[in-house]
Amino acid sequence: MTSNDRERIVFHGAAVLIVGLLCGFPFAAASTGNWGDEPLRAWRFAHLGLIVTGIWLLATAAVLPSPVLGRRPASVLVWSLLGAAYGLMTALLVAAVSGVRGLQPTGPAANWVAFAANTVGALGGLVGAVLTLLGARAALRGLRVS
Repeated sequence: MTSNDRERIVFHGAAVLIVGLLCGFPFAAASTGNWGDEPLRAWRFAHLGLIVTGIWLLATAAVLPSPVLGRRPASVLVWSLLGAAYGLMTALLVAAVSGVRGLQPTGPAANWVAFAANTVGALGGLVGAVLTLLGARAALRGLRVS
């Protein structure tokens, strides 16, 4: 794992965190206005979900020196985390702006976009978590995942 990988994850984690914080403005407007329950839920979820995603990336960057991974798995780890973060960001923003949820591949185009982005986010997160786990296990055993 290179320091450039850490810096990349820190940068994008901070970017996602900022977008999540900015989603607090429409969330506040929805909670004080007459927007209804669904827009309030969508903006709350975008606000909190993106803040958590940004913190996840920052926390992962902090522990990146610990997992023992070869060059290729380390690269897959970095790009799967970034794909997950931006997939989730896209899904949450599309859902909040358009009123869809993106949980099933049906309905209007916005729902399909949110569904595809949710899928990228979920798969990227899963791959990132598995590689982090494998790398940490390898570090405990004094091995390298290649």
